[in-house]
Amino acid sequence: MLKLNSIFIRNYFLLMFVCFTLQFIPQSSNAQNTFEIRFNSCLDEYPRDFIMDSNNDFVCIIWKAPTTDYIPESYIYKISPEGDTAGKLFTKQDTVLKLYKIIQAGNSPLEYLVTGIGYNRDSSASLWFSYFMKITENMDIIWQKTYQLHNVDEYACIPILPQLLKEKENTFLHACFLTPHWKMYLFRISSAGDSLVYRIYENDSSGEISDLTYNYDSSAYWLHTHFAHYSSSGPESQCITVNFDLEQTNVMYYPRWFAEGISAKLLPDRNLVAGSIFWEPLIGGYNFYLAAFKLDTAFNVLAECKFTHPDTTTQGGSTTMDFYYPSCIYVGGDHTMPLGIWEPVPTWIVIAKMNVNLEIEFEKYIGGDAHYDFKTVTAASDSGILISGTRYDWNTQNYERDAIIIKLDMNGCITDIQNQNKIKVSTAIVYPNPGSEEINIRTALKNTIFEMYDMNGKLIISKNLKQNITKINSILLNPGTYTWNVYDKTKVYDTGKWIKTK
Repeated sequence: MLKLNSIFIRNYFLLMFVCFTLQFIPQSSNAQNTFEIRFNSCLDEYPRDFIMDSNNDFVCIIWKAPTTDYIPESYIYKISPEGDTAGKLFTKQDTVLKLYKIIQAGNSPLEYLVTGIGYNRDSSASLWFSYFMKITENMDIIWQKTYQLHNVDEYACIPILPQLLKEKENTFLHACFLTPHWKMYLFRISSAGDSLVYRIYENDSSGEISDLTYNYDSSAYWLHTHFAHYSSSGPESQCITVNFDLEQTNVMYYPRWFAEGISAKLLPDRNLVAGSIFWEPLIGGYNFYLAAFKLDTAFNVLAECKFTHPDTTTQGGSTTMDFYYPSCIYVGGDHTMPLGIWEPVPTWIVIAKMNVNLEIEFEKYIGGDAHYDFKTVTAASDSGILISGTRYDWNTQNYERDAIIIKLDMNGCITDIQNQNKIKVSTAIVYPNPGSEEINIRTALKNTIFEMYDMNGKLIISKNLKQNITKINSILLNPGTYTWNVYDKTKVYDTGKWIKTK
């Protein structure tokens, strides 16, 4: 009898271990849905925030503005795992309202909490307020509240970068940065939207909050900030520990030159993964990378990854990071992003998939046929990823951008062959295009070959690709159009055309 009990106990714990392990194993890409959504309206469209809820639906905020005044209206869209889309406009009469952040507020019933900012159109001083709204699964308003987070004599004080965190007690923590008065505001509200407690930090203890999480053991909050407790020796980002009374108790520093706009998330082992832009100082300027760091509870660096190695055409762009499975960490950003959103220059959105050790498993480049601007990445429960951004075609659009939403599988591919009008997703890019003196070949593929042909099919260039960026001198090539491909012994990965101008 004792032997039977011991066998039962052993098998029970084995079953529990298998069930626990399975939740961190990505699903097969065969079960994944992929899709592309483009609204193609006559308005300037701008994605703001995306989440995946407990029903595996994607919920997002998108701004839409007429090109005449660029005062946006806020829409909330729900996108099913199959790509079906339903949206609703949230607006107020005689009020400018900009929604920024959305989180899931409850499971049963399913509810969302949204925050944003606004001001009355008839206010000559433009007194901005903070706005909160709880909505149902069907996007019906349950309640809405406005709060003035600054003194009335502080004209044009704008509460930017609003963040939300659901607390254990079914309350919510809100954080924002009041500019230009350099104040950091922490604000707790109830599930009914009532004000519970607040605290304001100023001067050195105040900074731009780019993310808000619990700490490694959920005994305090972590504010992932920039410019707070600033060091004059160079730009730094910080992680400020705040207790449940909203008092700052500790400051830890991200690696030097890890810039603002950090996205941070705790791994199951209580280590932290963060993604942002990394500024590498140079004489007279900086290089810009997209970067991710894995940090322990004391903020010691356990692993790091810098990618999109910079070149003369690369500028800083937005960056976000997310994962659902710890073995599928996604970081997204911009590649070859020029200064200004209306530049007639082709750009790419770049997405890197990393394992738990921050080793790159693939890089994908989206676009290249217009000006693309990256906004968000959202990891999905099927181990794929949802990407949002904007597309501006200076040949056909009059200073207005189209919001684009792309769902890729765990291999970084769109597999839905029914939709033929797809934005190009590449594993290798050649730029600048058009170009003259130099060709850059960017790919994370190793042990591949780059070949370029003239229009008569003659092989002009053959180069082994052993680095992320390979540079080839093209001064002696005749002006014209050339074709290229990147391949290895098993397959051709990418093809394209490159134009030599002079």
